[in-house]
Amino acid sequence: MFKKVLHKHWLAWLDKRIPPHSSHALNMRSVFILPSRFGWGFIVMCMCLFLLGTNYQNNLMLLLSYLLLSVMLLTLFYSYQNFAAIALSASSPKTVFANTSAHLTLNRIKHSDYKTTPEGLLQLQWLQLPRRKDTSTITFDIGNREQRLTVPLLLHNRGEHRLPRITFKSAYPFGLYHCWTHLDFDVKVIVYPEPKAGPVCEVAHNTEDAVGGKEDDRHGNEDFFALTDFIEGEPLNRVAWKQVAKTGNWVVKQFSEQKSDDVYLSLPTNTPLEEGLSALTQKIVSMQSQGLHYGLKLGSATFTPNNSISHMHQCLKALATYPNTLFDASSAKSSSHASISPAAPLAAQAPDNSDFQGLSK
Repeated sequence: MFKKVLHKHWLAWLDKRIPPHSSHALNMRSVFILPSRFGWGFIVMCMCLFLLGTNYQNNLMLLLSYLLLSVMLLTLFYSYQNFAAIALSASSPKTVFANTSAHLTLNRIKHSDYKTTPEGLLQLQWLQLPRRKDTSTITFDIGNREQRLTVPLLLHNRGEHRLPRITFKSAYPFGLYHCWTHLDFDVKVIVYPEPKAGPVCEVAHNTEDAVGGKEDDRHGNEDFFALTDFIEGEPLNRVAWKQVAKTGNWVVKQFSEQKSDDVYLSLPTNTPLEEGLSALTQKIVSMQSQGLHYGLKLGSATFTPNNSISHMHQCLKALATYPNTLFDASSAKSSSHASISPAAPLAAQAPDNSDFQGLSK
């Protein structure tokens, strides 16, 4: 309990010291620096050399201790300047399906206060995710010429996820100091329900009759169907007066209405919510790839039948946020195959979107 309260206050303090923003240029308020284990050992060695030099009145040993301490101090300033020269901006991740990896793209931008280019290896880690060996830490060479780096995050739940803070670490140049920061890029990603086959409710667009049911084509009003005998009570405007004048037999015109292929999709009854949403997602993706028109009725929201890409995203977003729930990505697990490289391609488990020009917003 105490740890949770302390963690909450620490995150609130971070929000005040390093506020969420779409881009960050590091400075004295956002950079933390302390000696590493190797650095503390280096300091202890310098103190031992100083004590030995004073005890035995050895000037060379004293000079060596002073020289090493000066290297320690100079490294402090250089480590900070190199790390503080980092400036990054974030691009909104593409929409993905549940149980696939979203990819946050970070672009290295020019720092307004530094003209030098940062160097060394940069370690990245999602701050609020469970730490596991060989999976949670990503290493990137910040000194290379590439200007982009991609950070994957495996998301299990549908909804609108706010990505957690990212911890950046560097021990450049000698490993005597650890520089780090916790940046919040204030970006969100829409995660659609995982597509799974299942029953969905389909209703014809114009007739509002269930698809697959019988409809009486003889009482439409679009195309001429046939002439039938007049039955008392039928409207007189349907009477074929020309035929009555010629033959004397009272007949009426019957018209057929062309059956529409457009349907409304909705949640099936007696089905768990998540299973129904997954089945609707699978149906929408399938109908979109086939070029069919479809609409969606979900709660109080109604989307008229269409087959455009934007219509598909509107429907899938409605399914993802139904009933308007905001998920916290800090509860997600880091991807076991997480890796980072300049302009890294999307992971293999990303949704196949070749049929409808991708799932980007």
